Amino acid sequence: MNRRVMRILSESDVVLEVLDARFPDLTRIRSIEDYVRKKGKGLVFVLNKVDLVPKEYAEDWKRILSKEAPTVFVSAKNRWGTRILRRTIRSMTDKRPLYVGVVGYPNVGKSSIINVLVGRHAAGVSPRPGFTRGEQLVRLARGIYLIDTPGVVDTKDETLLLLVGGLDPGKAKNPELAAHILLTNLHAMGEIEAGSLEDYAREKGFLLKGGEPDLRRAAVDVLRRFQRGEIGGSYEWMREVDGLLKGDDVA
Repeated sequence: MNRRVMRILSESDVVLEVLDARFPDLTRIRSIEDYVRKKGKGLVFVLNKVDLVPKEYAEDWKRILSKEAPTVFVSAKNRWGTRILRRTIRSMTDKRPLYVGVVGYPNVGKSSIINVLVGRHAAGVSPRPGFTRGEQLVRLARGIYLIDTPGVVDTKDETLLLLVGGLDPGKAKNPELAAHILLTNLHAMGEIEAGSLEDYAREKGFLLKGGEPDLRRAAVDVLRRFQRGEIGGSYEWMREVDGLLKGDDVA
């Protein structure tokens, strides 16, 4: 982990680990989770991009993750779930002042989560004594402050980068593995008929001499379509949940 991430972790009482709701397990950072638990800090899993998965899929993952830490659905794009997230942060501990940090892999939506939590009119506050120079605190609620800088955990995991849109599939050494994971998930969500890379290649007519499926071409194609948003649907089931909390007090 880089120095910024370590600073955020050390200065936070509660850590929000932002996960991609489409690939929660792949976007977990176990080293951070172990550190947070070892230091006795609070951990919250934030399943972002929940607007891109079916309700049943998200709820299955919430059941799994909630066994380890509080888990909250969020769509930063649609500003859904932020009231529940604020409420969860408040419930983690009675300690005040309470400092909250946000961490995660590239492209999972850390900055977007910070932006929707902070809001357009939030004002920064003076850093507390000993707080790292240049990092701003923003008041989220009475006695609760957000570290207004995301902790970005770099990764060289090609498969993860392909799935979160951080790498051009055409430049990948092995796009087949990421494509296999993607197709398996999309098929389970009912988003796509092909349940394997071989099926997808045949469906698209991506064949080598002799009629064998061209798996690399198929992998690059499905990943590019996914990154462009051509496949991977949009679900609005969170709209109703979020609407029930419009009057939730966040002070």
